[in-house]
Amino acid sequence: MNKFIKHLCILTLVVIAASIIMRNMLTIWWPAIAGFFFIVSIVVYFLSEKAKKKDMRKFANFYMGSTVVKMMLYLAIIFMYAITFKEDAKRFAITFLAYYLIYSVFETYKLAKKEKKSDGR
Repeated sequence: MNKFIKHLCILTLVVIAASIIMRNMLTIWWPAIAGFFFIVSIVVYFLSEKAKKKDMRKFANFYMGSTVVKMMLYLAIIFMYAITFKEDAKRFAITFLAYYLIYSVFETYKLAKKEKKSDGR
């Protein structure tokens, strides 16, 4: 099993455990949000690896582009949910953004760590 996926699974289990403890403060959709970020992280990781094998410039462009696309998609999801379910909008947005932050920090850390290894540092 790929190290990234193994660590992503561990992160997701920790997020789920913390979410179970804090479930009264989160939206009822927290399990779906955790699954969503898990899947998006895997897809972006494998697409990044594919772009990196072709050309580092393509990788940099892909990574920056995917970050912008993800941010726009995430904001659209929060906005659409807020319009549809006004009573749960605040908890959904806070849950979604907290998970976004957790998974983004993880992805950035793993990417930076991998780049250090490939540079020989």
